[in-house]
Amino acid sequence: MKKRQYISLALLVCLFVFTLAIAFGNATIANEAPSVSVGSLKDQPTVEAVNFTKYTASGFLYNTVAELRAAYDLNPLYARGLDGSGQTVVIVDAFGSPTIYQDLLSFITWQNSHGVNLPWTTMAEVQRHLRIYYPQGEPVFNASDPNQLSWSTEVTLDVDMVHAIAPGANIALVIALNDSDSTMNYAVQYAVIRQLGCVISQSWGDPEWDIAASGQSGFAYLMQANAVYALAAQLHITVFASAGDWGASSLSQYYISEPYNSPLFPASDPFVTAVGGTNLFMHCSNGYNEGTGSWNNETHTGISYYYEVAGNDYEAMVADGYPYPSDIVTTGGAMSAFFPLPSWQRGITMTYANGTSFTPTMRCVSDVSFDSGVYGGLGAVPWSAATPGSPLYYIVGGTSAGSPFWSALTAVACQDAGHNLGYINPQLYENRATLYSMGAFHDITTGDNTFPTGYTMPGYEATRGWDAPTGIGSPNAAILVPQIVRLLRYQYHDSLYSSLQSK
Repeated sequence: MKKRQYISLALLVCLFVFTLAIAFGNATIANEAPSVSVGSLKDQPTVEAVNFTKYTASGFLYNTVAELRAAYDLNPLYARGLDGSGQTVVIVDAFGSPTIYQDLLSFITWQNSHGVNLPWTTMAEVQRHLRIYYPQGEPVFNASDPNQLSWSTEVTLDVDMVHAIAPGANIALVIALNDSDSTMNYAVQYAVIRQLGCVISQSWGDPEWDIAASGQSGFAYLMQANAVYALAAQLHITVFASAGDWGASSLSQYYISEPYNSPLFPASDPFVTAVGGTNLFMHCSNGYNEGTGSWNNETHTGISYYYEVAGNDYEAMVADGYPYPSDIVTTGGAMSAFFPLPSWQRGITMTYANGTSFTPTMRCVSDVSFDSGVYGGLGAVPWSAATPGSPLYYIVGGTSAGSPFWSALTAVACQDAGHNLGYINPQLYENRATLYSMGAFHDITTGDNTFPTGYTMPGYEATRGWDAPTGIGSPNAAILVPQIVRLLRYQYHDSLYSSLQSK
């Protein structure tokens, strides 16, 4: 058995490899902050949900696991035996969920009755393959706390999505004692140092404007976290984070007197792959096409990919003809105030929703994307933390869905490669033209991430090629996985050779 490699904590101090251009000066506190205080340094889960029974009765669009697998062309990989076997996906969340084993088993049962064949069909199997870690002790879950309930929904979605996409992979669920930035960072550090898996999923974040408003404590947190992500890259661990659900501004218009577009951190860290959002439409089995303005209050089974728009539930509902459009989720994506533009992002252009374009000078979010809409979200997701013993079922969306999806897809690619893929951002960007030409990515070119719709401070538009709401795009998995394995095989072996030469 291969001896596990452990890393000294002292190494973390040496990994401040980026010069951080911090812009704290103009982030002042507004008077009308609706729910949380500026500078609280508190991470938020990027998940939203609606009642499954209520909304499906009104014809609200949702996607089953079988439909998502068909849309993103995963089935050819499963036919090759690529399902993440032998890999472990790490999920980092706060507070946990006291009903996660029960909810995962209920999810498996429901999805298996709707066109898939997920393993772990007994409680014993679920408990054997889903292992939970509490780095600072197990939190005492308070079901009367709305924040903790929100996190329990996040835990459920993350675990369900990973198992749906990489059903052969084990899951390491690392639960932070609370959702403060420092505590979350400790949980990530715990997973990285112990190398619990080949990939880490983070469906949460803190807006950069909030970190800036926290002054030196925010700066210290940022440096510590950046060092952890740099260490993950050194250890060939791929790290994903969600881009957020509140548009380009990340709610800055509600909390600071001089709002500006601002990404979430850790999605904005250069060593993290940021997952933006889309709304997915499909060709259906009866010839019906979603997203054509012909919504008719009927259930249609999606069989293949049609198109996506930048993740904006309001715009997607309008495109589909749904009669009650609303701003449930709008994907994040903006330019960082902290991190300089990485070399691998040179040449990208950002375009505001009003059509004005500019060349960014700082790290930009997003890098890739996945279906993030509650309109078109994953259904049905059982969640019983609030009602133990009798789970309610939900349609769940948000860019929270994207981080575990891409993490699971990476585990499948690691199985194919026979080793970790590690830090993927440079190769994705440097080879994106080739990957587009091969059809490995869906290039999303419509929609924007202004939130709320019509707000006077515009978000960014989806354009041809890279853009802030959707990054390079969403995957055609059957094409992308073998290509990314090919691209990163040389990176892995070159790094391994250099390591051996230094000994």
